Amino acid sequence: ARVRYVVTVDGQTLEIDCSPDGRFTVEGTAVAAEIRPQGGRGVRAVHLDGRVREVAILGYDPLRLQIDGREVRVTVADARALVAARTSGAASSGRTDLKAPMPGLVKAVHVAEGDIVEAGAAVVTLEAMKMENELRAPGRGQVARVRAAAGDRVERDALLVVIEPA
Repeated sequence: ARVRYVVTVDGQTLEIDCSPDGRFTVEGTAVAAEIRPQGGRGVRAVHLDGRVREVAILGYDPLRLQIDGREVRVTVADARALVAARTSGAASSGRTDLKAPMPGLVKAVHVAEGDIVEAGAAVVTLEAMKMENELRAPGRGQVARVRAAAGDRVERDALLVVIEPA
């Protein structure tokens, strides 16, 4: 199965799609890549579409890389994990603020204020980085507020829907 990652390098967010056969795309474009050890400990030559970058890991937590002599901070997350993290928590323990896991376009809002939703029900469909993410209710509850509409462009952490315990 394909694995999608959301990678942020010095504030620039990219979607990387990796297939089991070793091919991958960056922002929907197929990229030829190869990684080879180079020089000292932990230094790698990363060949991307004919360009070579020297990359070394400087530290973890947060991940810090040195790319061609310049230090950058990097975050990497599985796209599904990002969505799950933004919608986790039991609605019965209190109010749930359903937030955008990344910048994107609201494709659909599946609920209206006053609706009762069950755990796992689709609440909002967000298109981000050419991929549709269905944000789901973490538990049973009542939709208290809808702050987004189809066609809205939203930033990361934008409040989309508020769900109160039913």
